[in-house]
Amino acid sequence: MISIERFNAPRSGRFHRTRRSGNDHAIGAAASTRAIAALLWALSATPALADTVVIVDQPLPNGDFANGLAEWTVEVSPDPATPPGTVEVVGGAARIVKGGAFHAGLSQTFDAPAGVVALRLRLAELPQFASDGGFIPESFDIHVLGAAGVSRAATFRADASAAANASAVPGGFNLGPGVTLNGATLRIPLDGIGAGEALTLSAALVGASSDTTTLVAIDDVVLEVEQKQPPPDPPGPLNADACELFRGGFEARRGVGTIPRCALGQVGDTGITACAGSVDGACEVAGLPGQDAESGRDAEASAGILEKLDSGPAGFDFTRIGPDGEILPASATEWTCVADNHSGLMWEVHVDDPSDPRHFGHSWSWLETDGQTDGGLAGTADGGTCAGAPCDTEGKVQAINDAALCGSGNWRMPTREELAGLVHAGQRDPAIAIGHFPFTDGTYWTDTPMAAQPDSAWVVDFVDGAAVVELKSTGQKVRLVREIP
Repeated sequence: MISIERFNAPRSGRFHRTRRSGNDHAIGAAASTRAIAALLWALSATPALADTVVIVDQPLPNGDFANGLAEWTVEVSPDPATPPGTVEVVGGAARIVKGGAFHAGLSQTFDAPAGVVALRLRLAELPQFASDGGFIPESFDIHVLGAAGVSRAATFRADASAAANASAVPGGFNLGPGVTLNGATLRIPLDGIGAGEALTLSAALVGASSDTTTLVAIDDVVLEVEQKQPPPDPPGPLNADACELFRGGFEARRGVGTIPRCALGQVGDTGITACAGSVDGACEVAGLPGQDAESGRDAEASAGILEKLDSGPAGFDFTRIGPDGEILPASATEWTCVADNHSGLMWEVHVDDPSDPRHFGHSWSWLETDGQTDGGLAGTADGGTCAGAPCDTEGKVQAINDAALCGSGNWRMPTREELAGLVHAGQRDPAIAIGHFPFTDGTYWTDTPMAAQPDSAWVVDFVDGAAVVELKSTGQKVRLVREIP
């Protein structure tokens, strides 16, 4: 029996800024595409393909609180307290306000389904503490207990029963081994749980009764459950559109069940993983608290707790895409586009071919002739240096769409915010993940005109990551983008 697993081969090297021609920088070669297609077809034609074990989400009964607090037990002690501790549904999430109580929370007891591997919930409002440093520092605790009242998940310390704990003194989250907090999503692994075992999930605020404004809110409580899924018939190549990159491709076929179903549609982090003021960049630095490298996706990546669909430095998460839109493995040495798994955007990749509109050395003047989004001046037609198209931004867009790059005809200019989202501020010249975006240097046009200067528009400089303004008549580089449907 054959089971298809995700395969990440080690890379023998990386792309450098040195401009050179040759097979090592060729993108989207037809021979490689045919080889990949042949391999996929050979696997699909094999009659003995094994079922794939996938992880699916099974919502806890009323885990989204659509029916108020039905299925949940509210716990406030003492009751009554002044002001009263409350648990109520606000904005579709269960909000816990401790009030004058020592303890306020909610719980649900349920029978574990066969194959359960984790429990996941979203912190709709992160814990907000009002501790006065009294004799009972405030905290927020998440428990997963068995019938005997003993934790059935790894606890954040040996003498505790909570899998996750957030404290007011000292501040911050404390997580048990394997427990992750990815943004606002808390995931608690459940190992060795038998089918039908009674489990109790409890979320509560505890602390001194004099601290009355502490609150937190939870939502979207689900169980991750392993299920067997027969191989598709025929399987066909994985495709990046219709959320298959985020759902069908990686979850159903590669067994990743803890990543959101589709792209988050959010800007990624900065790429900064080192703290200023220390010899080796280590965080934290005394006297310099709250540095960029101490929070966000980059910090989670440095700590080894950031879940990614694919590869990329720091907090970046990119997938290489082939010429027809097919998803390629992280070990691919030839690719045509790059998908950002966090933002849901797909980006053009440059090539070393002067006859191709994607050549890294081409330049384009800024032109927008719709009369609505030009900032008061359309710009300059054919003012750059290129081949295969009028050398302006409209000409570049038309050429790439005519070629149906990566199987798509909806390429466009990026906004200033979108293009700045590719900046890797943790490095310089180029300030980008060069292993995914070869042949990148210099300034690149955005579609954003300068409000106070109709003859100018914004560019992003990938030498240092700065956003600056250039005259629309000047020739700048262009990297096109599209949304993944």
